[in-house]
Amino acid sequence: MIDKNSPIPVYYQLKEDIKKKIANGVWKVGQCIDSERELSESYGVSRMTIRQALGELVQEGILIREKGKGTFVCEPKVKQKDMMSFSNIISKLGGNLNTEVLGFEIIDTPEDMQEIFPFEKLYRIDRMRIVDGENIANEIVYIPCDYCGYIDEDLLKGSLFEILEGFGYTIDYSQSSIKAVVMDDYYKKLFKVDKNVPLLNIYSKTITKNGKILFVEESIYRSDKFLLEVDISTREGKFR
Repeated sequence: MIDKNSPIPVYYQLKEDIKKKIANGVWKVGQCIDSERELSESYGVSRMTIRQALGELVQEGILIREKGKGTFVCEPKVKQKDMMSFSNIISKLGGNLNTEVLGFEIIDTPEDMQEIFPFEKLYRIDRMRIVDGENIANEIVYIPCDYCGYIDEDLLKGSLFEILEGFGYTIDYSQSSIKAVVMDDYYKKLFKVDKNVPLLNIYSKTITKNGKILFVEESIYRSDKFLLEVDISTREGKFR
């Protein structure tokens, strides 16, 4: 299983083999994998190498360590890295996505959004995104009525990106802020869970190719089911 003469690092070979075993059902979601000692003996490598491989799998969200209990296989998460609609992400992962429209109304533009949207009326769209039967994300979107053609609840069960692209907009990027949210009775009811689960609040402005803020979205995600990867870099000369 491990070729110590290969130019590929041993820990990486080990990591890939553990991932293959998980994919093949040797260790199932929620199951405790072999201990470091057992893995060291079965693979014939040092415990330090085992620890490095397991550490990277924990960082990747494939495994989770529970103190005093062992290392367990995580449930696969919805993973978002690039600018892509939630619908497209789930489609690429092969998941089954349903969208429940919890609210769809025309409102007066809130005072704190009047600088962003100098319009009298906004659509307020409240949707629950359900993946493989579990409530994963609650999205509340604000978009000027003037930006849209005809929208109804049936259309909103699909991709909002596709709806807006149909109106001639080309989405370029989004600006987001992320913070943790404490689970309470309201969120337990919203996500239909009876236990505390970690939540993320993501507030974002989605911007078109010509620099127009197209819509504002405030979403709550179950972070035990959703992973957002953010790449941060600096341009030369920006920081001194």
